[in-house]
Amino acid sequence: MKDPKISVIVPVYNVEKYVSKCLDTIIGQTYGNIEIICVNDGSTDGSRRILEEYSKRDSRIKIVDKKNGGLSSARNAGLKVARGEYISFIDSDDWVDKTMIERMYRNAQENDSDIVICAVHQYDETKQKIDDTNPYYTLGYFGREFDNRAFSYEETKPFIMDVCVMAWNKLYRRRLIDECGAEFPDGLIFEDGPFFFSIYFRTKRVSIEREYLYYYRINRKGSIIVKGGKQFLDIIDVVELMYNSIKNLPDYKDIEYTFFRKKVEDFVFRFEHLNSKYRSQFAKKLKNKSSLANPELFPPSAVKGKLRYNYFLFSNIKTGSVFYYDLQKFKLNFMYKIMEIMYKEEGVYYLKYKQIILKLKKSPNIFDIYYSNDNLHVIIMKKIKFKIPFKYSKLEKFNEDD
Repeated sequence: MKDPKISVIVPVYNVEKYVSKCLDTIIGQTYGNIEIICVNDGSTDGSRRILEEYSKRDSRIKIVDKKNGGLSSARNAGLKVARGEYISFIDSDDWVDKTMIERMYRNAQENDSDIVICAVHQYDETKQKIDDTNPYYTLGYFGREFDNRAFSYEETKPFIMDVCVMAWNKLYRRRLIDECGAEFPDGLIFEDGPFFFSIYFRTKRVSIEREYLYYYRINRKGSIIVKGGKQFLDIIDVVELMYNSIKNLPDYKDIEYTFFRKKVEDFVFRFEHLNSKYRSQFAKKLKNKSSLANPELFPPSAVKGKLRYNYFLFSNIKTGSVFYYDLQKFKLNFMYKIMEIMYKEEGVYYLKYKQIILKLKKSPNIFDIYYSNDNLHVIIMKKIKFKIPFKYSKLEKFNEDD
């Protein structure tokens, strides 16, 4: 076979239920000058056998066997043997449109692009349907002024941390990967960000393909992301790697707040989805990570609008006290609920639990709640009275929009 223009790297680990569909959509591409590098990362199910069957059917498939080392390790192994001018990564539990490689390669040629990014369908395994509501995957943050041309990261600074970093909806020029010395952080999950940004900040030629060409499977049973296990602590190391990639940029101050907002959000999200038995370890690791504990990196003075809520929670994680974090979040959520009950509808107390909505006509003879002098006053049957110290102004501060 002549030298391939595109190397498609497919990491494979215990995905016998999904890998056939993935490979069918790759070998069925409308652009044929590709090599398909399947990296068997020590699978213990029938995945290796399926790869062998496909390699006999299609000579473009090459199998690389290695000991289990994780997704980063598998992708890096694929990069070492890839011969293509461009590199594409496709995860083995996902699938792609049959025109994906052709469209993205044509885009790269027309715009002389080092990176091409396409729109992504999220396929929810649990609900068995496609979700296209997340602008992170749909390229919704890119205005029409980005179409049909190449651009650099400077033009995306207002939303730079909302640019999708995932490896698999992109076509990368191999030469640039080599020049940047880019590789996925071995042994870590959430590995895409450090790889992407180490390249993204080094090129002036990025372009987008608005067509939905990639199908990303979410909520898959057995997925590391679904489990919320100890590996979620990796987010701390990954954020540090990303910070090290951008902190020395000449225009870092222009993107500092955007970086800060997104990473605080990530920390809180991962912490809340982490198995409870690892929460103390997460808090301790974050507290001891000197570069991320630097007050100049996350200055309270930079906190604005809706970020105040996440920053408040993030600050409590950094104290190392999981109990205090849970207590403060409970108090905030309780206050929000009280204010919702009081003010949702005039003349009615409004309560909602899941899909059940209960409306109670306000009756001071039976139950009454009102706000006065920084206290919530509760009266039951006109006899039982108590008050809860509560500054509504504090809640309003957390509830402001950016």
